[in-house]
Amino acid sequence: MKILLGLIYGSVYGASHVVPGLSGGTFLVIFGCYETVCEAFALNFKEIKKHFLFLLFFGIGTVGGFIGFVHAIVFFLERFEIQTALFFIGVILGGIPLIIRLATEEEKLRPSCLLPFFLGLALVVSLFLLELFGVFSAGIAQDNYFVFFVKILVYFIVAGVAMVMPGVSGAFILVAFGVYDMCMEAIKGFDFMILLPSVIGAIIGIIVGAKLVLLLIRKYKLMVYSVITGMVVGSLAPLLPSGLALNMATVTGIICLLLGGLVAVFLGKRESSNI
Repeated sequence: MKILLGLIYGSVYGASHVVPGLSGGTFLVIFGCYETVCEAFALNFKEIKKHFLFLLFFGIGTVGGFIGFVHAIVFFLERFEIQTALFFIGVILGGIPLIIRLATEEEKLRPSCLLPFFLGLALVVSLFLLELFGVFSAGIAQDNYFVFFVKILVYFIVAGVAMVMPGVSGAFILVAFGVYDMCMEAIKGFDFMILLPSVIGAIIGIIVGAKLVLLLIRKYKLMVYSVITGMVVGSLAPLLPSGLALNMATVTGIICLLLGGLVAVFLGKRESSNI
């Protein structure tokens, strides 16, 4: 079971980084392995040893999911946008009860949770609106490779932090910086001049982001999960598909939404106790 869950969770996590708007951190929370994976990202070797088998296959699944789904997810979003988007929305909605359960393991919900919830919600929705209205940059020039290397490094450090944060999409951050298309082409063409600073930056960002999240969770678990819940709810905004109407695509999309919710509930029941 550990091997299977590791492969499934890792594949979903890796694939989520291909699509702007999808948050890998959200899926980790929904699947109930968020803190376990963050401990590994933060290089906590005690936890890595404890969950070694799961984390090994999670890593394999992540790489496979990212590389294998570069074309597949783009294909489904282009051909079946409504159904694909509503499926992911269903997964997120179906996972919210698990997030609340994780948040209230040690403390009960109280009115003070509303402020961090709305702060998390506002953060993700604001990023979405800024990108929607074209506030972000259009890209970077490659005339000076040293400057280009440093910029890509910094961009991916930020994106790496986002890859750990529920509700925030690492791919979305790259879109915001105007380098998403260039990076996707670099992956497809194995352009190591771009991939080298990208990988280094992402690793640094993931480690820093994981350490920060774990530090906050240990001290303010209920408040942090309140923010996370708001960010997860906010992540629904960029996923809402265009073209919703009384047509067959919407009908099949609603079926996909329900299926996504069932998948989240099914996988969520097989979380930390099996890891």
